[in-house]
Amino acid sequence: MKQQDAYKLLAAFMILIMIIVPVAYVITSPRSDSGSQTTGQQSQQDKYNSEFWIVDQPFYSISDALNMTPYGAVMADYVDLEGMTPQMMQWARQNLQIISEADSVYKSNSTKVYYSNLRYGKNDSFLLLSTMSPEKNDFEYITLPNTNNIPILIRQEQQLNGLYNIMGNPVILAPPRTAIDVLNIIYSQNKTTTAYDQYEVLLSNVEPAQFQIVNSNVSFATQFYMGIGTVNGTYERTTTYLNINPSNLTRLNRLETNSTQRGFAQYNITRSGNYTIVKIASPDLFNVVNEETS
Repeated sequence: MKQQDAYKLLAAFMILIMIIVPVAYVITSPRSDSGSQTTGQQSQQDKYNSEFWIVDQPFYSISDALNMTPYGAVMADYVDLEGMTPQMMQWARQNLQIISEADSVYKSNSTKVYYSNLRYGKNDSFLLLSTMSPEKNDFEYITLPNTNNIPILIRQEQQLNGLYNIMGNPVILAPPRTAIDVLNIIYSQNKTTTAYDQYEVLLSNVEPAQFQIVNSNVSFATQFYMGIGTVNGTYERTTTYLNINPSNLTRLNRLETNSTQRGFAQYNITRSGNYTIVKIASPDLFNVVNEETS
């Protein structure tokens, strides 16, 4: 899989948000002034309602996000725009559709975005976590009643109709079952199995980075991780593979042999049991993002 194909795959998953069949949820209670007011009836100052912003969880890496994600994540990606250099931020906004989608969903500027494609048995779902500046709840919603003081907003726009929003750091957007599962993870007094448990070993030897991916639906390995970030002005990329395909490992070894001539300051391949870790570094962002991963 070439690098640009990986990005196209991520973008395709995010497009699911805009084409998901509306969730079949019927509200039988009448809309009241206190609990069911739509933003069409709100004044300008009510586009940020502090009473809605209750979530407060660590959101500094893909590991943090996976720890809020129900078990069953097929793939996930995390983008920290605040931590990027201007060049990397421009690259991210041009190449990662999840960012523009999150901007559109909240009519604000996304600062961190996480998206995961989930599988519950034979059913697919998704989870979008994000932060934004300025913070806004400028969209059409009704509030779900009787939720133990956790304000759950049901989106009313045609393309997002029936999805649940829970505001805070980060903001949660998902179909009802997934959103409730996320809340159960966050507020449960007991240890809950999460998507992080699926990828814990894969992530155990990597550092947080401004752009991170995990994927268990690739042809060249059982699981795959990629992280891209900056260290002392140099762009670094780490890719980790569980049970990499031997032919793909041969290809990576071949790429390592002439890496210096191709502008890489570092190109190391190491093995640890069934895991293969590849670390590359270059002062040129595009050397790093365009280098093949398999």
